[in-house]
Amino acid sequence: MKIKLNYKKGGLIILNFERINQLSVEYNTANNNEKQKIEEELKKIISTMKADAIDMFKEESNIKKFLDHIVEFNNYSYNNLLLIFAQNPNAEYVASEKTYKQLGIEIQNHDQAINVYCPSFYDWVKIYKEDGTYIAKPSFALNQDEKKKYKDKNNSTVVFDKKMLSRFFLGKIYDIKSTNADISQNLLITDELAEVDEMLPCFIKAIYRDGYKIRAEDFLDNKKGYCDFENKEIVLRKGLSNLMQLKVLVHEYGHALAHKHLKSNYEDYKLHKNKYETEAESISYVVTKFLGLDTSNYSLTYLYSWSKEKDFQEVNDSLSTIVNYSKKIISNYKYFHQKELEKNEDISI
Repeated sequence: MKIKLNYKKGGLIILNFERINQLSVEYNTANNNEKQKIEEELKKIISTMKADAIDMFKEESNIKKFLDHIVEFNNYSYNNLLLIFAQNPNAEYVASEKTYKQLGIEIQNHDQAINVYCPSFYDWVKIYKEDGTYIAKPSFALNQDEKKKYKDKNNSTVVFDKKMLSRFFLGKIYDIKSTNADISQNLLITDELAEVDEMLPCFIKAIYRDGYKIRAEDFLDNKKGYCDFENKEIVLRKGLSNLMQLKVLVHEYGHALAHKHLKSNYEDYKLHKNKYETEAESISYVVTKFLGLDTSNYSLTYLYSWSKEKDFQEVNDSLSTIVNYSKKIISNYKYFHQKELEKNEDISI
């Protein structure tokens, strides 16, 4: 069978996805030892495909495209964001055929499907006995008393052990350009974004909920703010405009969430300052873009230059950090933004 190649490295990508499909069938009937071998092969395939995607970051514009994907494709995991980018770096909006149908849109070119990896996991739990030994079993097999203890954060007798892969399969999604939709129209259903003065309180509440306080002080140097891990504070320069406060808060909020380990290891920050500032500024770019604010003053040259000098694992770890904590901050913001909308609705009624 001859495989038609539609994009760079297309043949390899197709063969990898065909192998994943084959492994998914084998996994359903495999014993535990065989499943472990399949999982190892699966990890190698996904790692190879991610490395190929990261290898495409040869220009600053490609880095920007990927970070913009975090905003546009916020529902997809880090692994799938890389796989989407590897298959179609110019995708503008992606969704399943079912989602498009709900919007009254038809797929016109099924040959341009983008494959995404769809794993399903369950928790493996340790149940400790009085003598200190334990038994382990899946969370869905817990009895009512064990479930109650497992949900109790203060209980140490029934605790999480690890995530176990239950099953996996490939899903197909499509870029908006593969449909009959008029891409000049705004087809995305998104929250109506508030003005900066309304956004700022939402971020302040999110930061406080995550255990950090915010204060302002006069600085002798030119810095606009910093994250004090020891005292769990985000400190801002006095006199900043609301817009600048927001941008600095998001940057330092990124530090607070993503770099907790620096609390007791400031030497690590000094040694790898470029890495940590690159991650925080990239998180700030993604969140600021999500909010619809001007991102023209953000240069991604730092991320491009830094990533060129690092090996796959270092870049992979940092990109994973950027994706996961950007999504977390956006989710936290949306939670408090929705609360504000609901409060305003109550007042208007």
